[in-house]
Amino acid sequence: MIIEIIGIFFLLLLSAFFSSSETAITRISDVKIYQWGEKKGKKYKRTKDLMKSRERIIGILLLGNNIVNILASALATSILIGIFGDKGIIYATLIMTALIFIFSEVLPKTYAIREPEKLVLYASPIIKIFTVILSPINFLVQNLVSSILNIANKETKNNDWRQNLRGAILLANNKGDVRKRDRIMLESILDLHEVKVSEIMTHRKNIEGININENIDIIINLALKSRFTRLPLWKENADNIIGTIHIKDLLRAKNNNESIEINKIMQIPQFISENTSLSEQLNNFKKETIQMAFVIDEYGDLQGLITLEDILEEIVGEIFDEFDKQIIGPKVLQDKSVVVDGAMTIRDLNKLMDWKLRDEEASTIAGLVIDVAQKLPSINETIKIDNFHFTILERQRTRITKINIKPLIID
Repeated sequence: MIIEIIGIFFLLLLSAFFSSSETAITRISDVKIYQWGEKKGKKYKRTKDLMKSRERIIGILLLGNNIVNILASALATSILIGIFGDKGIIYATLIMTALIFIFSEVLPKTYAIREPEKLVLYASPIIKIFTVILSPINFLVQNLVSSILNIANKETKNNDWRQNLRGAILLANNKGDVRKRDRIMLESILDLHEVKVSEIMTHRKNIEGININENIDIIINLALKSRFTRLPLWKENADNIIGTIHIKDLLRAKNNNESIEINKIMQIPQFISENTSLSEQLNNFKKETIQMAFVIDEYGDLQGLITLEDILEEIVGEIFDEFDKQIIGPKVLQDKSVVVDGAMTIRDLNKLMDWKLRDEEASTIAGLVIDVAQKLPSINETIKIDNFHFTILERQRTRITKINIKPLIID
């Protein structure tokens, strides 16, 4: 009997080892495992190699844990039946449930949650031994599970690292480790591959360009009066862009007393699809060493232009210089409503106010109002969009310039 009791406690220790190791392995992130590669030492290298087959290791640990728990329970039942008869089954169930739950599950797993890295590093040699012993059984189990999942048409989904990063950023922000503006900037970087250039471009009606057929002195004068250093050149109509001119090239040519020929100093324009992502266009700017591109639709019609500064502003927020016209930011009133410029983008407002206004059909606040209302609203008209009331405060002809947004549900 003594040998059986010693065997039970040994099996409980093994169960605690399997439980804690499984929890520690699932607790450690891929980033932490990657960092181990930068550290010298056999234990880090051995553990990193072991973690390359994490799913298989977890399967082996679960298999081992179930084997020792069942074996320990069987031994305890056998001992207690010999002492108490049939009632021994009930006693064995109660005693082993308590022992396994406290000493083989809760206690080791709690420790593993607190010290996952330390536990895995020191437990990896023992895990490797059990991997060799239990691999044949685990191989059969894994194949059986895979077959069942294939029959059920269950596909294994790859880990979405962007969602993991977004969750880590949000968690750090909630804990106070990351400020809100830093959280917005980090989330904006993750969103670059999802946001299209059409969502942040300057609309074609707001493009400031120059007619290439104008007298050279007039072109220079218009360029000097402009607040931009690069200007589109058009011919016949403002939508027919044929090039871009940099004011430095104009002044350099004039300073050299040359007979200025615009066609020779202008740059060839880059045209991109309105569905190009910001991350893709950022790479295009870096590759082509240009800072301006023109956005066209599927029919080749000009829709707007985008610059390198526009993409950088999408990450770090608005960058204003002494020539920029600042868009009025959201102004929070006492009744918790917000006054915004109609040209402000929905994405920027959602970020600043932690709202979830729809942005599928329109990119600006004014565009959203017109899209939902299916008309041009009049001043003081209120439109309900989701859980918000949009009241038009100011309008310039067909442009909505100022809007009051009041949430119907205030936190």
